[in-house]
Amino acid sequence: MKKSILLLFLCVVYLGNAQNVRHIETINDNWNFYKGSLEQPFSNETTIEWEKVTIPHSWNTEDILDDEEGYYRGDGWYTKTLEIPEVYENQQVFLLFEGANQVTSLFVNEKAVGEDHIGGYTTFARDITHAIKAGSNKISVKVNNAHNDEIVPQAADFSFYGGIYRDIQLIITKPVHFEVANVGANAIFINTPEVSETEASVSVKSKLVRPIKGAYYVKQSLFDANNNLVKELKTKSKFNKEVVSNFSIENPKLWSPENPYLYKLVSEVVNSDKEVLDRIETPVGLRWFRFDAKEGFFINGKQTKLIGTCRHQDFYGKANAVSDEVHRNDMKLLKEMGSNFLRIAHYPQDPAILEMCNKLGFVATLEIPFVDKAAANEAGKQNTIKMLKEAIRYNYNNPAIVAWNLGNETTMKAPKDQGEGYIEHFVATHKVLAETIKEEDETRYSYSVFFREPKYQDDLGIRFTEIVGYNKYYGWYVEELEDIDKNLKSLVSRSLELDPDKPFILSEYGGGADPRIRSYNPTRFDFSVEYQFLLHKTYMKTILDMPEIVGANVWNYADFQVEHRKDAVPHINNKGLVSTTRKKKDAYYLYQALLKKKPFLAIASKGWTKRAGIADNDEALVATQPITVVGNANDVELFINGKSLGKKEFDFSIATFNVPLKHGNNLIEVISKKDGNTIKDFANIEFALQPKNLKSVTNPFKEIAVNVGSTCYFIESHNVDYLWMPDQAYKKGSFGYVGGDLLRHPSKRRNTIGTDVSVKGTENDPIYQTQMIGIEQYKFDVPNGTYELSLLLAELKTKETNIMNVFVNGEKVWENLNLKEIYGNDRGVAKRFLITVENGKGISVDFKSVEGQTRLSGIKLRKVN
Repeated sequence: MKKSILLLFLCVVYLGNAQNVRHIETINDNWNFYKGSLEQPFSNETTIEWEKVTIPHSWNTEDILDDEEGYYRGDGWYTKTLEIPEVYENQQVFLLFEGANQVTSLFVNEKAVGEDHIGGYTTFARDITHAIKAGSNKISVKVNNAHNDEIVPQAADFSFYGGIYRDIQLIITKPVHFEVANVGANAIFINTPEVSETEASVSVKSKLVRPIKGAYYVKQSLFDANNNLVKELKTKSKFNKEVVSNFSIENPKLWSPENPYLYKLVSEVVNSDKEVLDRIETPVGLRWFRFDAKEGFFINGKQTKLIGTCRHQDFYGKANAVSDEVHRNDMKLLKEMGSNFLRIAHYPQDPAILEMCNKLGFVATLEIPFVDKAAANEAGKQNTIKMLKEAIRYNYNNPAIVAWNLGNETTMKAPKDQGEGYIEHFVATHKVLAETIKEEDETRYSYSVFFREPKYQDDLGIRFTEIVGYNKYYGWYVEELEDIDKNLKSLVSRSLELDPDKPFILSEYGGGADPRIRSYNPTRFDFSVEYQFLLHKTYMKTILDMPEIVGANVWNYADFQVEHRKDAVPHINNKGLVSTTRKKKDAYYLYQALLKKKPFLAIASKGWTKRAGIADNDEALVATQPITVVGNANDVELFINGKSLGKKEFDFSIATFNVPLKHGNNLIEVISKKDGNTIKDFANIEFALQPKNLKSVTNPFKEIAVNVGSTCYFIESHNVDYLWMPDQAYKKGSFGYVGGDLLRHPSKRRNTIGTDVSVKGTENDPIYQTQMIGIEQYKFDVPNGTYELSLLLAELKTKETNIMNVFVNGEKVWENLNLKEIYGNDRGVAKRFLITVENGKGISVDFKSVEGQTRLSGIKLRKVN
C-alpha cells in the first residue's frame, strides 16, 4: 500500500432535502457602485452618482486598454440592501467573498464587520449575525487595489484589476454548524494516509461551532458516482474541538487524468435526536502520486508525462470579472486540446477552475501572487504567509492539486538592488513559506518557480522547496529556434547538478502570436502565428524526449490584458494558444495532434480565411502557397477544389502541402484514417490573386495594401478582414521599395524586425511598428488610370529631428513633413492622394530627406477607374 493523499475540491454546499439545513445563495445582483474615495461614506451617499452593477465586476475594464498610460488604482465602493426574513432568526448569517482585489472592508448597517481582508485572490468569509436585523439591511463594501508595500504582488506582468470580481455568497446556518468564518473559509479537511488498488484509508477532520450545550455528532457518508452508499461513520463531537473520522474502503475506484472518478462525501452535524443541523457535500478523488527527478511523474503507479498550460483569469473587455461559464469553458477547451496539467497562475482562481480540474482529470499546481519581489517588511511577510494559508485551506480538498507553489520569478527585481536588509528578508520569506506549505499540508509537494539560472537561486539560498520550476523563453526573448534543444538540456542538467533529487518542471515557455499577423517567412519576435507554431513544435520535440522534464506548462493558455504591454497588440500579452476571446491559434491544433489519443486531424491555419499572394508567373491564374495539416494518423490526403494533391506522411504530427490557390473562393479538404476511422477537416479560403506583372491583361490589377518593412501579412480583423501583404524589394513590372533599411528593435538582445511601441490613433499597430528607414522610393508598375494612393507613417520613440518631402511622379505632395512636430511621437498618420497615371509610367513615390531620415510604414494602392 502506497503513501498518499486524498484530495478533494472545494466544499460546494448543496441544499439537500431541506433549506433549513444550510442555505446558500449568491447575492450578485442589484449593487450600487462608486469609483473613488469617500471621506464620509455614509453621510453623503445621496449626493453621489451611483452606478448599477452586477457582480462579478471590475472598474478597470476600459482604462486597461486605452491609449493613456496607467489605470485606476484606488477605492471603489459597493452598496446594496439585503432583506433578511424573520425565518432566519436564531441562525448564523455569513457573507463569503470568493475574490475581491485587494483590500476589502465590510460594513453592515454602517458598522464595520471584522478586520479588513488583505489580498486580492483568496476567499474569505465574515460572520454578520450580530450586525443584521430582520428586514432591510444595508451592506457596504469598500475595495482598494492601490499599490501597497505590505501586500504582494508588488509588481508583475499582469494587471491588478480592482473590484469584487467573483461571486458573493450569503450563507445561513443553525447555531451549531461546520465552521465558516475561519482562515480559508473551510471546515472539512480530508486525507488518505494509505491508498492502493485494493484499499484506501480515509481521515476526515472537521471543526464545529457549537455555542449550545448538548450532544452533537459528525456523520460522514461516502457515496460512489452512482450515489450508492459505500461507507458511513458517526463520531461524537467534543466542545469546540476538531472531529476526526477515520474509515477505509476496499477496492477503491481511483482518480486519474484518464479516469477522473469522483466519490461524494456527505458531512453532517446531527444532535442526539438525529436531527441534521448542518450538511456539506464534497467530491472525493482517491489516488497516490510521486515525482521522480529522473523518471518523471507517477500517478497510481503509472508514469505520466505532464503537459499543459498556465492560465490567467482574464477575458477581453471584462478584466478579471469573468463568469463561471467562461471559466468552465476554458477548462473544456484545455481538455479538448489534450492537456493533463494546469498551472493556476499566478494566484488562486475561481472555484469553477478546480471544480473542472477534478471532473475532467487535470493535475494542477496552485500558487500565491508572490511575484517579482517580496513585500519587504514584517507586515508584508505575515500577509504573504496568511495568503498562503488561506489558499491552501480553501482549496485543500481538490484531487487535482499535487503541489503548492510559493511564488513566481521572485528575483525578477534583482535582490541586490533592493536596498539594505532586503536579501535577508527575501530569503527568510522563501524559507517560511516553504515551511508553511508542509505545516499546512504534508501530503503534497512544495514548489517554487524561478527564471534566472539555477546557480543564482542556489547562491541566494532560496531553493527550499521539493520541486523547482523554471520559466525559460529560448527562441523568443533569447537565442533562436535551433538553440532550444541544447539550451533546455543544459538547463535541466545544471538544475540537477545542484540537487539530483529535486524534480524539474518547465513552468513557462512560449512566444507571442497576434492572430492578425501571418507569415511564410517567420522570424523570432515577428508575432506571427506561424513562428509561434514552429516554436512550440521545437519545444515539444525536446520536452517529450526528456523524462527529466517531469512537466511542462505553456505560457499561456489564452492571451490576456496587461496595461503596460506594448507588443503587436498594445496592452495584450499574446503568448496564448487561444486569443483573448478564445479563438484557437495554429499551435493549439498542433498540441491536439501531439497529445490526443482519439483520432484527430486539422488544417492548422483554417482560421486564416482571407489570403492573398502573387501569381506564380506572368500568365498564371494561381499562386502556390504552403498549407500545414496536423494529425495523429500515419498520413493525410489533401484536396483543393475537389482535386487531390496526393498523400503525405505526418512527421511529428505535421504535413505541409504546396497548394495552388485561385482568385476567389478555394475549398480545401483533408482526409486521414486512424484505427478504422475516417477523419476530415475543411477550410474555405477567400483568395486575392495579385498579378505578377501589374499590367497583366489576364489578371488585371485592382488593389493592394503593403505592410512596409515586414515579411508578414497583416489582417485588419476589427472590420472586414482587410489584408496587408508582406513587403518586397522592387521588381520590374511589379511593386516594391527602393533603398532604405528595415527598422529594427533597439535592444541588442532582440535585434528583430520592427519595434514594440504602442501606436496612438490606430488599432492596427503592427502596420506602424515595422518601417523602411531611409527609404528612397516606392514603385508600382501599374497601367494608366486613376488610383487612390494611401501612405501610412509614424515617428516612433525618436529623439532626433526627421523632416522629409514626398513626391508622387515628380510632383511634391507633402512638404517639410515633420511627423514628430506635427503629430507627436508614436502616433499613426494616414493620408490619401488621388493620382492619375498617363503614358505608361506607373507610380513612383519618392522620399527626400530635408533633415534626418525618411520613413514609411505602409502603402496602399487602389484602382479607381
